[in-house]
Amino acid sequence: MKKIKHYIEYISLRTVMFFLYLVPVMAAKKIGILLAVVAFYFVPVRKKHVVESLTIAFPEKSEEEILKIAKDVYKQFVITVVEFIFFRKMTGDEIRNIYEDSDFKLMEESLKQGKGAILLSGHFGNWELLAKSFAQRYPTSVIVAQQSNPLVDKLMNETRTVKGFNTIYKDSLVFRAVSKALKRNEFIAILADQDAGRQGVFVPFFGRLASTAKGPAAFALRCGCPIIAAFAIRKPDGKYKAIPVEIKKPEGVDEEKAVEMIMADYSRILQQQIEQYPSYWFWFHRRWKTKKT
Repeated sequence: MKKIKHYIEYISLRTVMFFLYLVPVMAAKKIGILLAVVAFYFVPVRKKHVVESLTIAFPEKSEEEILKIAKDVYKQFVITVVEFIFFRKMTGDEIRNIYEDSDFKLMEESLKQGKGAILLSGHFGNWELLAKSFAQRYPTSVIVAQQSNPLVDKLMNETRTVKGFNTIYKDSLVFRAVSKALKRNEFIAILADQDAGRQGVFVPFFGRLASTAKGPAAFALRCGCPIIAAFAIRKPDGKYKAIPVEIKKPEGVDEEKAVEMIMADYSRILQQQIEQYPSYWFWFHRRWKTKKT
């Protein structure tokens, strides 16, 4: 039964891709936005959770404002999915130039050290396109979670790697793979804005402690490489602006404290971006799921 379910999911995804490819990307986005609005009102997947989380993050906003942001969250996510599907139709130059007005000096300076760099991002804007655009400029590997459906997982990774980046699965060998990539002077892109369970470090996020992955900071500290936070801002013309910010590694503290300080800085920078563009973040996550005991 599980294999049948996987095939149904895969064929359904392939069917959606086929029909979307029949229209230009801008038309596909408009269709996607319409479907997002329908879903918001009639198939409200996790709508209650999104509204509750937004209310926690923005207590000063009215119920009307919260609902508008929540609806825009659905729209932005569908646009991201459509753009991901159209990756295969984009040339390397198109992917590269979608961030043409962004300042990448920080990245270039980091790679001059020859130790690679940790690129910390989040489920904000189009995180997949951010990584693909970077990969047109610099050698980039991305740490990804394996999908439960192996057929969908293979399709997603094919879409990621064609004219794009390498993928590193989250598993017991991830540190070895990351170390090798950093020695090759690569960027290692990591999304660190999901609940990390009991293994995470608790840092402030919108006034509450949120369990956050330790790995990105640990990689940077143990491998001696720079660490940069970067987020993708979607512009009205369909292009993007990358916002890179260097995260300084603290001195005079032990590794455990340094990890906490680095990830707290990351969380603070992410929150600042979300405060400016609240609908760009993936509020479907249960960010405060794990409570500190």
